[in-house]
Amino acid sequence: MRVKIESTGGFSGTEMMVAKYDTDELPKEQADRVRAAVERLSRDDGATSPGEIGADLPSYRITIGDPDADPKVFEICGEQNEERDALLATLLQGPAEPQERPDEAARRESPPSPSGL
Repeated sequence: MRVKIESTGGFSGTEMMVAKYDTDELPKEQADRVRAAVERLSRDDGATSPGEIGADLPSYRITIGDPDADPKVFEICGEQNEERDALLATLLQGPAEPQERPDEAARRESPPSPSGL
């Protein structure tokens, strides 16, 4: 299954591809995680309804395709939902298991950024 995620809307109104991958090229565990997130999001009642309306609201267009079928496209937009946001994060972070953030002490001990940020 091929998955493409585009960011749409927001103040600038631009469209930008933010993730693209093929589950056939991933290890089984990662592919299963992506398939489960896509399946749940595509079944979500809020996935196809516009929800909150506003040109400045960010949304995501998700296109799923298989070589033997027509692509399926749905959008995630409007009000935030904790479960839906977690599933969407799985797709946006890519198929790999998210890395844990370094603890606060480790961040304080690291050298400063050359940019000063």
